[in-house]
Amino acid sequence: MHNTIITSNDYLERLYSCGNICLTASKMINIDAKYRHFLALFSDKTFFVDESVKTDNVIRDIVINFRFKYPTFGQLIWRYVSTDFLKEIYLKSQEFSWYAYQCNLLDNLSTTETKKLRNYLQSIKGLRCLSVTHLTTPLWYCYFSPDKVKFALFDNGYLVIAENTPYIDDFQASICSFFPQINIIKTVPEYYITATYEQLLYTQQSAREIYIELVKKELQNKYYCTEREAQLKLQQNPNQWKKLLFINEPKARSMIYSNYVKNYFNKKDTLSTKIN
Repeated sequence: MHNTIITSNDYLERLYSCGNICLTASKMINIDAKYRHFLALFSDKTFFVDESVKTDNVIRDIVINFRFKYPTFGQLIWRYVSTDFLKEIYLKSQEFSWYAYQCNLLDNLSTTETKKLRNYLQSIKGLRCLSVTHLTTPLWYCYFSPDKVKFALFDNGYLVIAENTPYIDDFQASICSFFPQINIIKTVPEYYITATYEQLLYTQQSAREIYIELVKKELQNKYYCTEREAQLKLQQNPNQWKKLLFINEPKARSMIYSNYVKNYFNKKDTLSTKIN
């Protein structure tokens, strides 16, 4: 069962009143990170689903799984909301001690380590991360990928690198030569980088969102149609649309990068929409 609701800031505040907890944003419900941002289930059984995936069978399977694993949620009623509202839910959840930045990420951390991680994540809140996607200018990013080297680069010149990076000094020198604006370099435990990109899913466009936009733009150029019409064309192929919706960040970065390089050298304004 489901319906659609109109959301507001006041409604968001009321959601967290009386000790209500967003279970999918905590350690209490174990959910795959690639689906988590499409869903928000609260301890009072309030349940939200991103309206962009209302016809997706994967989400329906997750709901069915909730019912099997948690019998008290046997009669779940989900409500469709916007992607932006779900982002607001997860941002708001970060204010509470029960929030988990990534499923199982904090399970083995001491209280001190957890506090340091939260302070670090708070320090980068609001900064724009340039290494979310391969599409940056100039073409320096051809040589670096956060999926190969654990790092995050921000628009204020802040570079964060995993402390176990091989040949870390050489990497620092190389990336600084391509991006001379770097003025702060910090080495951190590798799980800081994982938590960084997890948090960025709720504060700026993900590589997945950027890739979907580019695919739509190609269809708009090809068929001289609107963005809405382009999306409808994509949804006419359910399997392809599902692959686009659930493409993971490394794959999305790779797709954007490979097409960017192809267009750069071929001087063509085209983008491959096929996902293997």
